Amino acid sequence: MSKQNRPAKATALGRYSFYRKLFFLYALNLCDWLCTSVLLRTGSFFEANPVMSPVMRGFLPALLIKGLLPLALTLLCAVLFKLSGEQDSRFTTVLLNIGIVAYTLVNLLHVVNFLLLFFVI
Repeated sequence: MSKQNRPAKATALGRYSFYRKLFFLYALNLCDWLCTSVLLRTGSFFEANPVMSPVMRGFLPALLIKGLLPLALTLLCAVLFKLSGEQDSRFTTVLLNIGIVAYTLVNLLHVVNFLLLFFVI
């Protein structure tokens, strides 16, 4: 089999479609919101992002900024991608992968904070 006919090796994130990555990114955002809210309510943690600190103080602002606005943007991206008729581009793939890795790291930090809360504090 020649090099041209061989299927490309899929990386861990590379084998998923644009839509799955977009959904996963939104799900990681919701997980971040939930974990942040729980950790803030313990009183042992604070919001590290100064822009999000006032937003996280109330449920309605958090719902709008962390829940509904990202949902609307996710749906808009999905519709625009569908209407464009393009295949996954390298640019969109890189952007989505960066977002997924960043949110995964944030959520891993939440796991560490939960471990500290339950086993150290």
